[in-house]
Amino acid sequence: MDSLSATLAFLPQLIDLMMSNARNLAFAEASHNDAFTAAQQAAQEASDQLGTEASWALAFGGGRHDPVALLAGLRTVLGDIPVVGGSTAGLITANGTSLSGFECGLILFGPSLMPGAIVAETGLCDMRATGKRLGTALRDACPEATTILLLYDSLHTVSPRELHVASPLVDGLHDGLGDLEAAVIGAGTLGDLNMEISVVFDGQAPCQHTAVALVLPARLRSHIRITHGCYPASDFMTITRIEGARVLELDGRPALEVAAERLKIPLAEIAQLSPATLPLALGEKQGAPYAPFSDDAYNNRLVVGADAASGALILFEADFRVGTRVQLMDIDTDRMIDSAREQTERLLAELGDARLEFGLYIDCIGRAMAFNGLDEDESAPVRTLVGARCPLLGFFSGVEIAPIRDRCRPLDWTGVLAVFTTTPDDSPGEAC
Repeated sequence: MDSLSATLAFLPQLIDLMMSNARNLAFAEASHNDAFTAAQQAAQEASDQLGTEASWALAFGGGRHDPVALLAGLRTVLGDIPVVGGSTAGLITANGTSLSGFECGLILFGPSLMPGAIVAETGLCDMRATGKRLGTALRDACPEATTILLLYDSLHTVSPRELHVASPLVDGLHDGLGDLEAAVIGAGTLGDLNMEISVVFDGQAPCQHTAVALVLPARLRSHIRITHGCYPASDFMTITRIEGARVLELDGRPALEVAAERLKIPLAEIAQLSPATLPLALGEKQGAPYAPFSDDAYNNRLVVGADAASGALILFEADFRVGTRVQLMDIDTDRMIDSAREQTERLLAELGDARLEFGLYIDCIGRAMAFNGLDEDESAPVRTLVGARCPLLGFFSGVEIAPIRDRCRPLDWTGVLAVFTTTPDDSPGEAC
């Protein structure tokens, strides 16, 4: 066989090799006290890596950045492609964790990983109705969706501070999705530790009082684990009186009194309760009540304070109801790291040698070193293990959303890890 014939014979294999090594996406991060500059630098680096025109971007910027300037910096490089994401108190990447407020991190997706649909709803007065509209639109646009990313801005008002409650939004989303069985992950965005700013990027602009849902590209398959590091510190109790986020009674008695008794802590001491002095949560267990303990069986609500006058425990989310069965959950900071390591190792072991496209880590801001005084970053196992195999973009949030047993649920004090692989088909993915 002459050299030309040999080259032609090898050409199909060469093309296959080039396609297999082609970039489907690119990750970059930058930090600068000027929002426009930080975004422009990150976008240029990611664009250079991708080497082709991007179809959309997932981007998060520190809360000290002007979100309008941040998006403008991205657009100088990326043009008018959809940008979904929002504000964050800090980034988590393979390079480390940053809480300066001046970060910008993004993943650019190439033409083969176009999103199935992007739907946004502004005005979160009726969260359930908003969620239903989102779910209906997604079901109609992508009846075969497998993974949905849901983001909403956490803050309703700053003074007095009120939060958008995630549970009715998620319940409404399920109403709208109907029998569409897609995994839903997401977060309530939060731009700083003081809970004073919250923004989402809805694909086109920075927005407040907005929820955005995106159907991940058809070729991507999500593999999800949750970590929290909370252990039951009591038997089951029933909420018998509750007003919004204030749990007034457990089993017919003042909730604060019950907590002091079960935890064997003087009432005067527990009345000073806060996440800094006594990390505590109320956990609702899903599935069989006396099944062995598992991280993925609990959706927990962080106790952010106590009211000695009314005997109430004050929760971060106002979604538990009279009749909800809960347990006091002790937050063990050392266990947070162990949980992150164990869940990440198990997930990667299950995936074996599969090609990982990227990892997404959504982490409660309360778990950050700056908040809880840990000597070691609890995201370190995720950063080390996942970051060694694929690009990793993580961010801190107010509320996390992930599947717990039979449906997606809002969570507190949780890390949600999603690792994405692609289907064997090398053909470009198509929007629904």
